[in-house]
Order: sequence, then structure tokens, then C-alpha cells
Amino acid sequence: LSTKNVPKKTVEPVPKPDKAELARLASSTALDDEDEDAQENDPDYDGPKDPIKIGAKEFADHYDIMGLGRERYKATADQIKVNYKRLSLQMHPDKCGVAQATEDEKEAIEARFKALHTASEVLSDSKRRREYDSVDADPTDLPMDFVSEDFFEAVIPAFEDLVMFFDGKQDAGKFIEADPDAPFENVRKMYEFWAKFKSWREFPAKDEHDLESADDRGHKRHLEGENKKKRMAEKKKDTIIIKAFVERAELFDPRVLKKKQEEKDAREARRTAKGSGKKEAEEAAKLEAETAAAAAAAAAEADKAGKVSAKKELEKQKKALRKEKARLRDIGKNAEGWVGHPGEDDVEELINALELVSIQTLADSLTAADGAEPVDPGVVVEGLLQALAGLTSAKSEERKAAAEEAVARQAACKGEKVSAPWSDDAEVKLLDKACNQKFPMGTKDRWERVSEFMGENGPTPRTAKAVMMRYKAGF
Repeated sequence: LSTKNVPKKTVEPVPKPDKAELARLASSTALDDEDEDAQENDPDYDGPKDPIKIGAKEFADHYDIMGLGRERYKATADQIKVNYKRLSLQMHPDKCGVAQATEDEKEAIEARFKALHTASEVLSDSKRRREYDSVDADPTDLPMDFVSEDFFEAVIPAFEDLVMFFDGKQDAGKFIEADPDAPFENVRKMYEFWAKFKSWREFPAKDEHDLESADDRGHKRHLEGENKKKRMAEKKKDTIIIKAFVERAELFDPRVLKKKQEEKDAREARRTAKGSGKKEAEEAAKLEAETAAAAAAAAAEADKAGKVSAKKELEKQKKALRKEKARLRDIGKNAEGWVGHPGEDDVEELINALELVSIQTLADSLTAADGAEPVDPGVVVEGLLQALAGLTSAKSEERKAAAEEAVARQAACKGEKVSAPWSDDAEVKLLDKACNQKFPMGTKDRWERVSEFMGENGPTPRTAKAVMMRYKAGF
């Protein structure tokens, strides 16, 4: 069949939505959200801003896309993260029926999902977010024609608008003093802070070079340098505007004017006093200065005396501590070699761990009532071991057990009969063998083991205390 005379069917082109329309479709307000607090359900929310175009760059309303159109620059990193996770599930093309959508609907759905991803990338990157916040905020428009009468209505809100751009760790809002009756020191600190104010705001130029058009890496660096120069030039202008605003604000601040007037009145009063009664004024000033100097000298002397007294008291305490430490150390030495003696190192640890009063109390308890002679060595050992058991250390359990043994040993000693005399030379030689060969110095539980040896091999059973006393008496 011939198709020459068959008329061709014409297809009308479907107009594609422009970028502004795609931005509207990408807005989270296009979603049906059941959350009553969401911006989509806020009747006072105006919806997304129009895209901002500066040169080759175009900035969509990233905050609106992320559901943070009301918070904007105040939105936290956690809010951005949570909203992206929620909206990425809601806006995913598969969840929005892209398979059944028309081409226009499909393009809008995919554009919305892509816009959400772009918004997340921009707002999650501190550098890119600063650039975006810089263009998202209104241009710097600080009042310069105010006077002292309308100072608070015109100037304070302008300072509050600058807070978001402060490039520092402090809260710049704390340095805005809006109270007309605020102390002048607070006002002085306010202007001292704002005189050094540095803004992080960036200024993308309309005629910036497109870095994607660079031929190579070197060319790209060159274009970046050119763009940076253009931004710095605009930033310098912004800095000059802010500085001029701060200077004018200080010049017309009613509180500053009041302070200047007070200082002027004081100078006039001094000049008047100087002219009418110079001598009286000088004498009064001299008397006031002398009184102040005397008070300062007295305070300094009292402070000095207090420091000297404190120093003397400290030295006295240190001297007493050294004395009591030495006394307890000597008491411990007198009982060295006695059954269960903890040893010089443990005694030193005890001395260093206790405070003055505790050392003094312990030493008194281990000294005879007249203070002339130490008490029985067994009592000393028992007292030292009980004190050591009270210390918290790796040896706590071991020391508690040793203290209990010492108490039991002292109780046994109190009921012990006087040992029979050592009249047999063979028994003395057996003791010598036990002490110097079988169980030399350093053997654990030495005297108990010597006692057992003597009981097994000697003619007469001997207690640990008896063999120790005989050994110390010499052979």
C-alpha cells in the first residue's frame, strides 16, 4: 500500500516545567505530612523562597526542601540529618509512584528527590553551608541615619542581625546590651567586642569564573584565585560598612553620651573647685589619699602578718609531723625481728599514709604510760598490723589476716606459762641449727617453723616467742 497521500499525525509537545516550578515541586510543602508541627502544616509559613541566582551559580531553597524553612541558619546538624533521613524515604521515586507517572510527573518527582540530596550535601558541608547561608540571608543593610532618640529601635535589631555571621566561638548575642539603664561597664564591653567583630559571610560575585570550564588543574587554580579576589573585595566593603555602623552606634548611644556628659561635668567641677578653693580641695584630696594609703598599708600589713602566721603554723605542723613520724619509726624498729613484724617498708608506708593526729594517737598507744619505755614488742606488732589493715591497698586482705593472727598470738601469750630454762647444750645447738641452717632470716613464719622443729626434735616443746627470745639472747 502507498502511504504518500496519508496525512501525518502531529504530536503536540508537552511544555516542561521551568526551574521555579521544579523548585516548588521539590519543596517539602508539596508532601502530605501528618505531623502537625511540620512546616507544611504551619499556616504562617510562606513556603519556599525563589531560587537565588548569582552569576553561573543558582541556589535553591535548601532549607525548605529539608523541611527546615522556618529554622533556616539556626537549624542544627542533627535536625538536618534526621529530616534528610525522613524525607529521603518519603520522596524516593519508588515511594511516589514514578512507574505509573507521566513524563512530566516523573521529571518532577526525580527533580524533587535530586534537590533533597543536593540540599543535604550543601547543608551537611560546613564550607558549602556558609556560602549558602551568606546568599540566603538578606544583604547587609545597616541603618546609618539614626540619632540618639531612636537609637534602641534602630540599632539593637541591626546588631542582632549581625550575630549569625560572627566568626568566633563566643555567642555574639551576649555582647548586645539593650537595656537603656545598663551599667556603663557592660556598654563599654559591648563596643569593645563589636569593634573587633569579624564576619564569616562570603560574597559570591556575579561574574565569577565557572571552575568546571577550566582546561587543566593549573587553570582551575588560577580561576579560583580570581574568584577569591572578587569575593575578598566585596567582603572588604562589607567590613567597612559594619565598622562604620559600630562607630556611629557608639557615637550616638545615649548611655555613652550620658557617660561623656558626666565626665565633662566632673572636669568642670574640678576646675571650679580649683579656682574657688584650690587649697581646700587639695587638702581634702590629700587627706583622702592619705586615708586610702593608710588603709591600704594596714591591709597589706595584716595580709603580711597573716601569711607569716600561716607560714609559722605550717612549719610548726611539719616539725610536729616529722617528730611523730620519727617516734613511730623508732617504736617499729624496737620490735623488729618479733613474730609477725610487718617489716620496715610496710611501717614506712603506714607512716606516710597517716596524718599527724593519727600517727600521734598510734604512737601513744604503743608507748608505756610514763612515756619512757615502749610496751611489749608483741603489742607493738599487733598495733602496727591493725593500723596497716586499715589502709586501702593491694595488700589489704593480707594485712587484715596478719592483724588477726597478731591478736590471736598476743592472746595466747597472755595465758602462756614461763618457758623452762635452756640448760641443755644439745637443745641450744639444735636451736642454732634451726635458726641459721633450716630457717634462716627471711623465712616466712620463721619463728613458728623453728618452734615446730624444736618440738619435733628437742627435749622440750618451745613456743615461737620462747625460741625467738632465746635466739636474740645469743648462743
